[in-house]
Amino acid sequence: MQNYSKHIIHELCEDIINDILCNKMYIKDMCHDTYTMNQHNDELISEIKRKCLLWVDNLKFTTNTKPGSITYLLYGETPSHQSKNIKLGRLGEYMSKELIKLNSKLELMNCGIQNINNKKKDVDLIFMDIEYKIINYYELKSNIELDTEKLPATINKCKEIENSLKETYPDYKINCAILNWSVYDRKILTSGLSNIKAFEKGGVKIHHMEDFFNIIKIYWSEEDYYSFFRKIGSKIDEKSKGKI
Repeated sequence: MQNYSKHIIHELCEDIINDILCNKMYIKDMCHDTYTMNQHNDELISEIKRKCLLWVDNLKFTTNTKPGSITYLLYGETPSHQSKNIKLGRLGEYMSKELIKLNSKLELMNCGIQNINNKKKDVDLIFMDIEYKIINYYELKSNIELDTEKLPATINKCKEIENSLKETYPDYKINCAILNWSVYDRKILTSGLSNIKAFEKGGVKIHHMEDFFNIIKIYWSEEDYYSFFRKIGSKIDEKSKGKI
């Protein structure tokens, strides 16, 4: 066994202790950074919730059920369920845009009616990843179960806009997809799967909210996401009944 002087042993012990202390400091700093990031993320999600609830508060339902429908027979004159769904469908666009604004490395681009190949096209959502030179273009769908006529028309629209973006931004990667924002993760779906296959066969990806959160680098848990929209559902019911 090799003999070491007391001095060398003392220096070795000091080095080991310093390494341990440094590692502890590194772990402590790392934990602190993680805590700070999580706290900041939670604050961002709280702000998004506040804005969405305010958006819902400002909704007005002016279309009511009419005599001749089973809904009118059962409940009388009440806000049309279809009308509520149409209005709430716009919440997905509002929420996704506000979420994008939270990331300083993403730039929300012009959305809405645009001139594509000398035709007017309504672009739901388009944003740029400045750092990685990626343009993400989404058509938003709250309900993925499109009828047989709308499905191919939607695929053609997506591909036409995607090709136009490739020409306009040749140095950028173009990601084109449908954002089915009413679903957090595809695993819960039992219907609409044939439509998803048709979209993907046509070259258009289907993203759900977990995919979207990963792209914009915001964390919102599945449980809390659904819980929040149940809260919105309750608020809509109360508004429909004139309680708020």
